[in-house]
Order: sequence, then structure tokens, then C-alpha cells
Amino acid sequence: MILILLISGYISGSIPFAVVVSRLKGVDICKVGTGNPGAANVYREVGKRYGILVWILDTAKGILPMIIAGILKQPLIVIAATGSAAIVGHCFSLFLKLKGGKGVATMGGVTIYLFPLLFPIGAFLYFWVQRRKRKPSIIYIAFLIFFAVAFIFHYLQIITFHQRFYLQPRGFEIILSMLLLLTVAMIANISTVKEVKELWSKKN
Repeated sequence: MILILLISGYISGSIPFAVVVSRLKGVDICKVGTGNPGAANVYREVGKRYGILVWILDTAKGILPMIIAGILKQPLIVIAATGSAAIVGHCFSLFLKLKGGKGVATMGGVTIYLFPLLFPIGAFLYFWVQRRKRKPSIIYIAFLIFFAVAFIFHYLQIITFHQRFYLQPRGFEIILSMLLLLTVAMIANISTVKEVKELWSKKN
């Protein structure tokens, strides 16, 4: 069952909505702008409304596999792993020869499932950074920091997970889930991490 959920999460995350939507507008998103097949590049190169559409679709492909895992009453760590598989699928798409975007919107789907009350803040942060025309690496790191803070807030009981009748995670499950998601996100975006490190080194 767990393997099936992970595979379904990966396949869901692999669907390249940015490529599909941009091609409908006659644009090869992999050859314009940053070349990144994600919502941010579509937002800048194809149009705002198309970027928002891709962002919604990429968010949904992170949520849906987790909803299925939840309906099947899987523990939090399995649900988190399913969401992580979707992030991996977006970054290493089965349909793009293991290439893909940075997984920000898909991670947003994971966030909205676990922290529905905090998600609007994350969405605001995402588009605020976009409007300031920051580099993709900065966008990703900003959202990653927000995601980590959200987990810490839950652990300190400042804000809780979206409680379902079967989902009552214990402390160690929260920590394991946090480490799993952040580790997967960092590994999937190792080039981004290196870019941020280089930018930081130049400033110092």
C-alpha cells in the first residue's frame, strides 16, 4: 500500500502542467526565461493568469495524493512521504526525462494539506517575491523557510495541523515528517542550494 501511494505521488507530481499550459499558448517554457518548467517562469513569460493557473494545478498535484493517503487512514509520516514523492516528481518529472521545476507550488500543496490556515500567508509570500522579480533560488528558499517555520509553530502548539478524525500526529511523527520533506526538497534542488550559497559568499 505504501509503495503504491509513493508511486502515485511521484506520477502525480511528474505531470508537467507548465509545459502543457505554455504549449497551448505556443510557447516552449523550457526554452524561454529561466528555462524552468514551473509556475513562476510561466507567470513571467506566458502571462500572469496562465502562471496562476499552473500554480494552482501544481499545488493540486501535491494535495491530491496526500488526500488519498489520508482517506486510506495512513499515518502522518506516510502522508508526508506521499507529498514528498510528489515534490520529487515535479523536480524530476517522468515525462521530462527526469528534469523539472523547483517544486515550490507542489510543496505549497503539501503545506495546504497540513497547514490550511497558514497557506494563504505562504501564497502571499510567493507572489510578493515574484512581483519583486527575485531570482528563482530566492523564491524557493523564502518558501522553504516559511514551510519550516510552520512546522515549528505546530510543534510548539502555536498553531495546529488541520485535524481530521483520524489524524492526530505525535511529536516524533511531526519531526520525522519535517525532516523528510525538507531533506527531499533540498536534495531535489541541490543546484538552487549551491546558487544561494554562492550568492551568500559574494555578499560576505
